[in-house]
Amino acid sequence: MNTISQGFQKEAEEIITKKVIGNKEIKAVVFISSKSDNFIAGADIDMIKSFEDKSKLKEITMKGHKFFADIKSQTKLPFIAAINGAALGGGLEWALYCDYRIATTSKKTVLGLPEVKLGLLPGMGGTYHLPLLIGYKDALDIIITGKNVRPDKAKKLGLVDLVVDPAALESVAITQALGLANGTVKTTKRKKDLMATLLEGNPIGRSFLFGEVKKMIDKNTNGKYPAPYAILDVISSNYGKEKLQALEKEATEFSKLAATPESSSLIGIFLGMSAVKKHDFGEPKNTINTIGVLGAGLMGAGIAEVSADIGKYRVLLKDKDEKGVGRGETMIDNNLRNKLKKKKLTNHDYCLTNSRIIPLHDETPSWKKHFSTADVVIEAVFEDLKVKHNVIQAMEEIVSKDCVIATNTSAIPITLIAQGAKNPERVIGMHYFSPVPMMPLLEIITHDKTAPAVVAAAMEVGSKQGKTPILVKDVPGFYVNRCLAPYMVEVTALAKQGVKLELLDKAMKEFGMPVGPITLCDEVGIDVSNHVGKFMSTADLGDRMLGGDHTLIAKMVEKGWLGRKTGKGFYLYPQGDNKKAKKVLNPEMLTTMKEFIPNANSVDLKMEEIQQRLISRFINEAAYCLQDGIIRNPVDGDIGAVFGIGFPPFLGGPFRMLDNTGTKKLVDKMYTFRDQFGPQFEPCQLLKDYAASGKKFHP
Repeated sequence: MNTISQGFQKEAEEIITKKVIGNKEIKAVVFISSKSDNFIAGADIDMIKSFEDKSKLKEITMKGHKFFADIKSQTKLPFIAAINGAALGGGLEWALYCDYRIATTSKKTVLGLPEVKLGLLPGMGGTYHLPLLIGYKDALDIIITGKNVRPDKAKKLGLVDLVVDPAALESVAITQALGLANGTVKTTKRKKDLMATLLEGNPIGRSFLFGEVKKMIDKNTNGKYPAPYAILDVISSNYGKEKLQALEKEATEFSKLAATPESSSLIGIFLGMSAVKKHDFGEPKNTINTIGVLGAGLMGAGIAEVSADIGKYRVLLKDKDEKGVGRGETMIDNNLRNKLKKKKLTNHDYCLTNSRIIPLHDETPSWKKHFSTADVVIEAVFEDLKVKHNVIQAMEEIVSKDCVIATNTSAIPITLIAQGAKNPERVIGMHYFSPVPMMPLLEIITHDKTAPAVVAAAMEVGSKQGKTPILVKDVPGFYVNRCLAPYMVEVTALAKQGVKLELLDKAMKEFGMPVGPITLCDEVGIDVSNHVGKFMSTADLGDRMLGGDHTLIAKMVEKGWLGRKTGKGFYLYPQGDNKKAKKVLNPEMLTTMKEFIPNANSVDLKMEEIQQRLISRFINEAAYCLQDGIIRNPVDGDIGAVFGIGFPPFLGGPFRMLDNTGTKKLVDKMYTFRDQFGPQFEPCQLLKDYAASGKKFHP
């Protein structure tokens, strides 16, 4: 993959100096990649990370600007970017320095400036060149969101001059280059429409535009991410300034952002996404072409969808009857149609994805013949050990001896499930999170007898489905739910103390969680929360599950208040025409709550204490998981927390957060809580050791 590094820049300088400058036979320069899937994928992240003194990055970026300024002034030649595959970050900025850009129709061709996702801003002139090329409104949208732009959209925006078939890219690029050199081809100059003139052409319009962007940033980031604000500041303050002055400002802010803990955290997540996929289990025994999915409910349909849509697998989706599998097909089709409507899917790909899914049920005469061809079977049936044993035993009579059998259980130990199999070495846990098409994490759980090739197969399937897989030891709750259990117990402890429920949500949203714990219960389902809570309370966590009270949740299950899915849980969820109305606390729930908590929902506790009590119990359990070998390393723990429950990305995960804020600080606070509330706050030995030594979890 092409990435911009100091070595890349040096090589480019040598080629231009030795072969282009002074060579009168050269009429134009075309930058084109010999790789099939990328033009330039961006800057080398490891290079950025390697600079301890981030201020030195300014010198590197300014040197890059000088390189382009020098070769353009010395050659006077037209420069053309011929883009096939990804032109992202520094790759697009390289193309923006060119006079003419051509992109291909390849599915792999995308353009964008995603630096904001790493807590940075474009550092090679993107904030200067893009607004001038396509206008400030569209440029701000692309840079602040970090979104990718497809070739057809890029052409409409004026980001590229031409879109061609990949096979014609080189010949067309040469033709256009010679045309630019002899004057027969002209570069397209942007024509401002009325809206652009009103927004950009006067101080009042610009003030309005920048003000609206600021409101959007406030809403989307809650002030937790400095990069979008820096981007807006650079673009707005650079308006009308000389190029060199603007580039200096951009380079200065780039180096400042690179030194922030938010950028370090986001880069850690980015690199971690690749690191967690590495393993030493070898390769799958056979090529995986067909995935069987048992159960066409919410989870089964979701697994089937990502297998067919993203993984491009042939999928056998089976339920007990035609009605059941039909519901699954409808869920999948609705999701695909939604992607089609949003132009995230072409009509051709929509039809192709649907054609990969073969619906089957008990009355389908050929269903066993179909499943005999499966390379991997994933069961997503009812959470009952006996049911799962029956399903696996039935499958073993049908599938080939090398077929992997995976279970999507969220709580039952994989060891117990594998005991029901004739060949337990082929059984593995693949715990997906709901809704499957949206949640990126996949926990892969092995037991003592799982064969290495089976683990390799599960890792490959998960990765091809677009998931970020982490390997987890077979213990109750696995990793994410195990960490979540003490956290949710503390939620009930705070509720029992009388703390306002909406304040609990507000505090954790303010901390950076995507939803608060009360809303989370409603979204997951009160019945599911109750089931998991009871299971984990009798598991192996001991004192770490003390302090809470599940009485209210149990009573809510009895009354059928199961959360959003029933329209009533902790909150009321308006239906029909009032669907968009603001949710309010369920008054019946509050009445029931006051039967055993007289001061229920009345205490205003400081948000900081709420945050510290909840997050300390989550992080403590994450540390226990690392200490006990449930997860392989801190990277897996961070990725699991961020992608599994939405632990704030700007904090980088529980272990990155401790590195930045100090383990001793957390341990001291937990000692205070332990003395005040009980042994559930006793820090694990690993945290105590790191607090005493000052050691960090990440290098």
